[in-house]
Amino acid sequence: MADYEYECALSGLTTEAADHDDSDGLGELPVGWTEIRIRRRQYNPRWLAIQQVKESSVMGLLAQLPPEIRASQELGIRVQIDATFFGLEDSTPMYLSDIEDVVYLSDSEDILEGINEVRGSLGLDPVVQDEDEDEEEDSEVGDVPGTDDDDDDDSQESSP
Repeated sequence: MADYEYECALSGLTTEAADHDDSDGLGELPVGWTEIRIRRRQYNPRWLAIQQVKESSVMGLLAQLPPEIRASQELGIRVQIDATFFGLEDSTPMYLSDIEDVVYLSDSEDILEGINEVRGSLGLDPVVQDEDEDEEEDSEVGDVPGTDDDDDDDSQESSP
């Protein structure tokens, strides 16, 4: 076993990692637990700032030219600005890396409703049926005529 301890993001319950088993690709995730991994791509604010500075530089240089020659000079100015910022832009990644959130959810019954609610909102089937549905099915079976329960009810009703 690993020394890693998993903590449920909803209930705060903790458990130790399971024996490592790579046959299903889930590693040491405890049996019954759910891993939710959210990954997103986001622009690097520094890269966006460089793009804004480049555009401002182009617009500033174009504004200094007479209106009748701006269109013919714009491509040349953009190439010059791109060349000026090439080193800085090349060393600045366009996207931020490692934007990933991972949470774990236990298999305890007290959070099952929350897990199924999240799954439902994402268009996924529930993990397991709610116990209320199982109890409703059991009570329907208990109402079958001719069972002992019905006989007891009838005898109580006919008593004066």
